[in-house]
This record gives sequence, C-alpha cells and structure tokens, in this order.
Amino acid sequence: MTEEMKKPWVTHWGADPYSWNIHEPEDDDDSDGSYMPGRELVRGAVARWAMAQPAGASLAADVISTVFNLPIHLAEDAIGGVASDLDDAVQVWTGLQDRGGRDCTVGEVAAAFLLKPEEIVAAVEGHYWMYLTGDRADVAGMLIGHEGE
Repeated sequence: MTEEMKKPWVTHWGADPYSWNIHEPEDDDDSDGSYMPGRELVRGAVARWAMAQPAGASLAADVISTVFNLPIHLAEDAIGGVASDLDDAVQVWTGLQDRGGRDCTVGEVAAAFLLKPEEIVAAVEGHYWMYLTGDRADVAGMLIGHEGE
C-alpha cells in the first residue's frame, strides 16, 4: 500500500490567531478572509496531538509538518502551544489534511492521535462545526465532515 501524497495548502497564518479566518474584514475585525488557520488554533492542536505521543517520540518540525500537512516553516512555528480540547484538535487536524476532496475518516484521526475510534466519535459529536457520516457498524470508516468554521 502506498502512502497517500498530501500537499500543504496552508501558506501562512491567518490574521485572527484563534480562527479559520473565513469572514471578510468588514464583517469581523479580527479575520482577514484568507481562509487560513490562525497560529494559536494550530498550535493548540499540535500540542494536544503531542500529548498523545509515546515517550521518546520525535516531536520535531519535520514530523509535525508531515502529520499536520503544514509547510516546514509553519510547522516550526506551531511548536510550543497550549493544548486545545480534543474536539478542537480533531477539527484542526482534519481541516489541514489534503485528501483530494475526500473527508478524513475516524480511523485516520484515531491513528494520528493514538486514540480509540470511539474517542474520536465522541469528540466530533461534541463539536459544533463537525458531523459524522457513514455506517456506525464501521466506526473507523465513518467520515468527518465540517460545517462552517
């Protein structure tokens, strides 16, 4: 099985450090309308992911770049945040992936965060902007969708 090639789509941080920056500046003073994630939003997700990694695992920028689908310069900048809640970390991780238009599966997220699929389901169900589709008999294969920010 070949590893699916991902290409980072994020080129810079959005103006609002805690947002996806989807609103135009005239509608939201903090947002720049760039659709680029804010620095602190991503830093929190990286910190939450790092908490789940085994002792001795590499948390270097090149690993973060691969796991979060970020250019290396942003991965370097994403180190050192305060851990976000799991639901927010899942939203950020799935939002940063490039799956050619396909949503991420619960199993993919569970593997990245070293958690059980059921824990990811609970996080998605508890998040205002995410939802699940698919067969509950195959929890790991369920897709995580995003609505809004």
